[in-house]
Amino acid sequence: MQYRVVLRIQVQENHWIKVGDDHKTLWEIRGLIEDTSGWVLLNQEKLGSTESLVPMFEKGILRLQNSPDSYLSYEAIGGMGTIQNTVEFYQNLMKDCREHPYAELYGEIAT
Repeated sequence: MQYRVVLRIQVQENHWIKVGDDHKTLWEIRGLIEDTSGWVLLNQEKLGSTESLVPMFEKGILRLQNSPDSYLSYEAIGGMGTIQNTVEFYQNLMKDCREHPYAELYGEIAT
């Protein structure tokens, strides 16, 4: 199952526009994301502002790059390459957040 994160900006009450790219990862590895960055993924929820989440993404990248062996159990859940894919997920999301510093993130299970 895929999990999709988008950046959005509120333009009117209850009206949002999407900015940036769609960012997808496996829903099953949300524990890896929480363990490495402290970021909790929720379905159909506002996940926080881009400003507040960039430090969490940086933390996740550092942990995965400096201690990948500590997270090998997640490769059994998500398959080979899960650690590298999660680093790329963080990097791409962080890039979009820096390009759209006033956006918020929204996450949902992708169908």
